[in-house]
Amino acid sequence: MSPQLIRLLTICLLLLIYLFFFRVLRAVWVGVRPSREMAPRRAKQTKAAAPPGALVVRTPETQRGRRYAFAEELTMGRAAGCDVTVDDSYASQIHARVFRRDDNFLLEDLGSTNGTYLNRQNVTTPTVLKPGDQIQVGSTVYEVDT
Repeated sequence: MSPQLIRLLTICLLLLIYLFFFRVLRAVWVGVRPSREMAPRRAKQTKAAAPPGALVVRTPETQRGRRYAFAEELTMGRAAGCDVTVDDSYASQIHARVFRRDDNFLLEDLGSTNGTYLNRQNVTTPTVLKPGDQIQVGSTVYEVDT
């Protein structure tokens, strides 16, 4: 092989390595950057909706109407130590949590096997709750109430 070809291949290899590191750093940056829902609100917003105050069971019918008032943190799951005990084989031991950040309550899935759903969409990052939102853990559905 000629020295020029070896030099060209070396430069191409170095470019590929730099491209790889750039992609890795970009992926890490996207993963740790706060989402828009968690970004602080701007000062020009003067009227904010009242924060939600409780979870109300909608299904199953045997638990319908049961209320769980929000505290600083509310854990949901099958474990006896959870604030909201879910009697459902599709729920994990410690499935999800609702917690306060600033003036908002957020829902976070805690690595559950079957996922936590907010308004029929899978929750992958902490998501702000609003009155009327529906949370599904296993086959149990809760509605966020004021």
